[in-house]
Amino acid sequence: MTPAQRDRRRAANPDLRARVCKNAGEDRAHQKRPAPFVGPRCTTCNREEKKRKKQDRRDKHLEAKFGMTQPEYDEVKKAQDGVCICGAWTGYDGSTRPLSIDHDHETGIIRGLLCKHCNDLLGRVHDDPAYFKAMIRYLESPPAVRVLGVRYAPGTGPAMVQ
Repeated sequence: MTPAQRDRRRAANPDLRARVCKNAGEDRAHQKRPAPFVGPRCTTCNREEKKRKKQDRRDKHLEAKFGMTQPEYDEVKKAQDGVCICGAWTGYDGSTRPLSIDHDHETGIIRGLLCKHCNDLLGRVHDDPAYFKAMIRYLESPPAVRVLGVRYAPGTGPAMVQ
């Protein structure tokens, strides 16, 4: 609903202007704040209620999927210094999105917290350590260097550094 639509609706229905927040109680200052939304709360209380419901959904998700509470999640996060285990490389600190709970899909054992990128990577390689060993071999001994010798892509290399 646009602000103009809301204003027309209020003008047509005086009860919407007269409503007060249901959380106001005896607080006279709070009673003066209108409840501009379809629901019965003022803007501040509506925002708080949405935040509370979001946290409740997260709590239920943690419990249902991982058997973990929010305090336990926070404890694991603190043990990891609040960042993804690869945070030094990815720069991800969990400030914009909660860290994902990583678990072994075969045993169900919870291993720790990862950023979305690291968790996706583990899922794509099916938690197989052989993948990472092969990648280490690839990085330490690139096949193209063995075949072609040291060769730089155009626009890169030591000639470009000045």
